[in-house]
Amino acid sequence: MNQTRWAYALIVFILLGLLSAVGFTSAQSSFSAPLPQSTPSGRIATPEELEQAYSEWEKSGHADTFDNGMGANTTCARCKSPKNWDPSQDLAAMEALDCGACKRVPGAPRPELLTGVPVSEKDWQDIQCDICHIPVGESYTVDIAYWDQSAGTYQSVGDVLELCAKCHEGQHGFEVVEEQVASIAHSAWDCTLCHGPHGAPSDCQDCHDPSTGSGAYEHRRHSTVNCTACHDAGHLSIWKESNPNSAHFGEVIPIRFAHTLTAWPSHNLSTEVLCERCHHPTTTGRAAVDPDTPCEDCHPGGAMWVWCDLYPRDKDPNAGQDEGY
Repeated sequence: MNQTRWAYALIVFILLGLLSAVGFTSAQSSFSAPLPQSTPSGRIATPEELEQAYSEWEKSGHADTFDNGMGANTTCARCKSPKNWDPSQDLAAMEALDCGACKRVPGAPRPELLTGVPVSEKDWQDIQCDICHIPVGESYTVDIAYWDQSAGTYQSVGDVLELCAKCHEGQHGFEVVEEQVASIAHSAWDCTLCHGPHGAPSDCQDCHDPSTGSGAYEHRRHSTVNCTACHDAGHLSIWKESNPNSAHFGEVIPIRFAHTLTAWPSHNLSTEVLCERCHHPTTTGRAAVDPDTPCEDCHPGGAMWVWCDLYPRDKDPNAGQDEGY
């Protein structure tokens, strides 16, 4: 009899153990572990490197990104000042990312968004070191990472292009990285080869001397034309910037939609130039940046070394005849 009781007790004990295990497993499967926090790795920047980085950063656009404070500028902070971005303001985010919410006349102040809490200028943090580098004491890791405000952690990035793409790709028309990848002239280049690792201002003339080489004559004739207007391989529309607040005021430059119609240098570049994109009569029905320049100014006596694709060719008078006629 005692053996029977012991057997029953053993069975109950085993069953309880199994039930506990099942319950524990179920609880474990429904638990969402927090995202892993990136930990510092690699070399730490020296004080000398920090000083040099600060000096370059202070002259860059990343050091002064304050939105004008109208409405929900915390959503604009998603890229302009990630540490100020409030991911919880879903309605504000939806409104701010809706093109119709900001539709306005180019150059005019944007309308105030109805939702969201504005961030004051004194609280605005800009794009500082800790957006792209993990803090370590009073310094930062040299390796790059990206601060993900919504997750509260750093994301690993494979290279500089991936890091820059976090804000410069697919955001309100900013497709700079996509253009760079497609570039014929600068294929597979990292952004920092031209802009400097901490955003130092750059210009085509930093590497290219427009006064020398085969294009020197045309460069002199086009002193108010941004290099990218002629060398854009993506065939963006071109205009003469009339906004006095623009960094490209008075220049002929590609235009795109980025928040509004904006003068913005193309990053999809080629050494090939199609002059007819700007120089053709208005009778073609196509827009012309310089409609007052007649064909003869560039083609004395009607000579052409590139056929203008805005005009149909005459039919071949020898079509269907034997070769040589």
